[in-house]
Amino acid sequence: MHKIGLIGDSDTIRGFSALGLATFEVMDRDGAVAAVQAALKGGFAVVFVTERIYPQVEYLIRAARENALPVFTVIPDNQGSTGLGQTRLRKMVERAIGVDILFKEEGKTNG
Repeated sequence: MHKIGLIGDSDTIRGFSALGLATFEVMDRDGAVAAVQAALKGGFAVVFVTERIYPQVEYLIRAARENALPVFTVIPDNQGSTGLGQTRLRKMVERAIGVDILFKEEGKTNG
């Protein structure tokens, strides 16, 4: 059975283990790299990575895209959103279907 994981700072991951998620507490870049590597080897289906951690490990996650699993998803942390997750989602949708249908404001074009 596949697992779900969360990589983030201690304040953000607190409580998620009670929901059945495997959590990886990250305090620095080395910890972030180790957490992603553990997730890649750990039989995970989905791994959530907080927006503030993602830039530190983006290169590892990009390299892992050729694998079907795990799927890495960027989420806000307990301090709120930086907009990175939304931007990534928009780019993936545009790449998949050729147009921004999710976040385009009505009446505006992407000129």
